[in-house]
Amino acid sequence: MTLSSAPSKLPGFPWPGRKPFYGWIIVITGAVYQFFQGMFSQGFATYLGPLRNDFGWSRAVLAGPRSVTQVQTAVTGPIEGYLVDRFGPRKVVATGSFTMGLGLILFGLTQSLWMFYVSIMVAALGAGLQGLLVMSVTVNNWFNQKRTIAQSVMGLGYSLAGVIGIPALILVQNQMGWRPSAIGTGLLIWAVGLPCSMLLRTKPELFGLLPDGDSPDKVAREGNTVSSRGYDFTLAEAIRTRAFWLLASGWGISNIGIMGAQVHLFLHLEQGVGLPRATVALVWTVASLSSIPARLAGGFFGDRFPKNIMLAVSMVFMAGAVFLLAIATSTQLAFAYAVLFGIGWGMRTPIVNAIQGEYFGRKSQGLIRGWLQSLSLPLTIAVPVVSGLMADAQSTYTPTFIVLSLVMLLGSGLVLLAASPRLPPNLE
Repeated sequence: MTLSSAPSKLPGFPWPGRKPFYGWIIVITGAVYQFFQGMFSQGFATYLGPLRNDFGWSRAVLAGPRSVTQVQTAVTGPIEGYLVDRFGPRKVVATGSFTMGLGLILFGLTQSLWMFYVSIMVAALGAGLQGLLVMSVTVNNWFNQKRTIAQSVMGLGYSLAGVIGIPALILVQNQMGWRPSAIGTGLLIWAVGLPCSMLLRTKPELFGLLPDGDSPDKVAREGNTVSSRGYDFTLAEAIRTRAFWLLASGWGISNIGIMGAQVHLFLHLEQGVGLPRATVALVWTVASLSSIPARLAGGFFGDRFPKNIMLAVSMVFMAGAVFLLAIATSTQLAFAYAVLFGIGWGMRTPIVNAIQGEYFGRKSQGLIRGWLQSLSLPLTIAVPVVSGLMADAQSTYTPTFIVLSLVMLLGSGLVLLAASPRLPPNLE
């Protein structure tokens, strides 16, 4: 669907009383896809133990698909951004839901290492098309002044995946095996994700509205503007700014620690610290629960204070959490990690999603976000495998996690320096 052929009427939806601004329907729909995103990305670690038991693969081999899919995301990120800018979210997300569900079903049928890798790559391709880049761009199109709080509400779906979805996955894995849990997740994505994509729309101007629910008449009366800067950067203009490169490098360095810790969390706490599988699941549930109020707080403060400062603070919290994970030798320290990580993770996500729209405008934000993501991803590609190799060699994750926490502090410093970019010289 191109913008020129978009329908002039919004789809109907049941609602008691006066219907809300349709942008909030976009947010709720985005939360559904974030739930599925969480089931895939957070749930990946829950399968590594059962796969190791069934096939005897090493930690590095088990973590390999995460590195492969990071390469894949680096390539497809700009394409996803172009597609959502050009065609809008509806067809892109529907395609992603079908592909992601197919990948998880294939994963459930895995009988060999090559099939394990291929199925995860298919699922990751679909996850990208229905994932955070596409949905955060769409939400940014519908909100301006309330952009960060809208992103934080959408991100609650990812947190709820940790609270509800991951325990459910582990329950099914324990009762029925890892294959039914993977296949069932794929079928669920088909059953819910495909219909929900029909609710998505590109931007409010196509329906006589403006971001945040303002009507054109109200904007004319009150003298408001669609954006605080009133200018949309092109990709060429964005990459000439200092802020673009500081954000790309800061995100990438911070993601090193997040990815390394998340992929190996279950293996570390089960086989390294010696916690029961049910306790490890509870640790991640606590992290997800802690992230819920933190997401709302990040949305509230992110709309009121400089986003680069708030983003740097959240990264410091996460760096401290990974350090606690490194030295964890007890259940108490594992839960301390969970709380601190959840706070930082919850604050970080909505601000990351909103800052790019605030800094570079709306028109080319999908393409700009895709390149921001792709340029930062090479820093995270090797981390899952390297972390696994170090753990295999040293029989512990402690040195690796300590280094990762220090690297994350460096990333927070780079983001702190990423002040709002100046307008191109010809407009100043």
